[in-house]
Amino acid sequence: MTSFIVTIRILATLLPALGIMFTSLRLYYRWSRHHFGWDDGWAAFAIVCAFFLTAGAWTRSDTPKTGPFHHGHHVRIIGYYMLNVAFTCVLWASRLSILCSIIRLIPYMMRLRNYAHVFSALFGIMWAALIIIKIVVCETDTAWKKTAGVQCVLGPAVAGIELATDFIADLILVVLPIRLLWRIKLSTARRALLTGIFSASMFTTVVSIVHGVYVISRNRNAEGIWAHILASTAMIVCNLAVLVTWAMRAIGHRDDSELYSSNRIQGDPRSDASRAKDLTTLRFNHGTHPIVLQSLDRKDDGTTAVNSIAGSHAGSEESLAPMTFAGNTDKPIMTKADQAAYPQANPQR
Repeated sequence: MTSFIVTIRILATLLPALGIMFTSLRLYYRWSRHHFGWDDGWAAFAIVCAFFLTAGAWTRSDTPKTGPFHHGHHVRIIGYYMLNVAFTCVLWASRLSILCSIIRLIPYMMRLRNYAHVFSALFGIMWAALIIIKIVVCETDTAWKKTAGVQCVLGPAVAGIELATDFIADLILVVLPIRLLWRIKLSTARRALLTGIFSASMFTTVVSIVHGVYVISRNRNAEGIWAHILASTAMIVCNLAVLVTWAMRAIGHRDDSELYSSNRIQGDPRSDASRAKDLTTLRFNHGTHPIVLQSLDRKDDGTTAVNSIAGSHAGSEESLAPMTFAGNTDKPIMTKADQAAYPQANPQR
């Protein structure tokens, strides 16, 4: 028993600390670039919950014999509830952070954005439902409160619900960005990188399956260990998109627009201006006609601002907004580069 207490305390301290470190780096990067948004807010909330997760683990394992505070049985029960609720909150706050990051990338004009908002509400419902179900199960059968381990037996029903909600949520977090990236003009390498980053949510599903197996089993110690692994994995995964972007900037990785501009003459003002415009332009293929989005800091005459994303500024490579589209004007909507790339969308008048 003593060896397990030492093990669980080490894991409950080091694993959340790792997640907190990654999240803190992410928050520093976003705050320093003035890009703080809802996704960062949920990531920050996950940090708060991670502290409660660690505190709950230490409190539950603090017996009169082991210390260091020599809590009584009643306090250890409170510690278990703190641990259980904080675990669920870390998991779903991290998922909402990923979902809000995806929402920041979706232009307002796309129907996909409405679906993403519906999914965010669904995440909140599943989050609240899981906490309520766990509390009801633990308060219905209170025999666990008299055991030495002070750990509620959630059983196969709760494990099944957890696995189902985990799979649904992680599947949404993978499908949404892939659906978005499918319409963006990117190089093969960049598309593969972004797809891999967002697909990392499925790794959380794999860990949650292992955790669910131990929830069903009678091995309460393994269940507790994998709960900490799952929570920390979710925190790390939710920061990958931001931290990888930071790392790519640090090593001087070139954008796709730079690759497309490689044939331009260096130092030519016209080439430099065209390159600057490309750096703030993204193209979505919509049927046979492209939708060209440009940031406000490159606005041409006759354009009207219609789109912005909370917490972002013009010129941000982390988001597609603020964006503009051409209003009612006789001037061509597309640039010459766009007309050359999409001749079918530029019929002769």
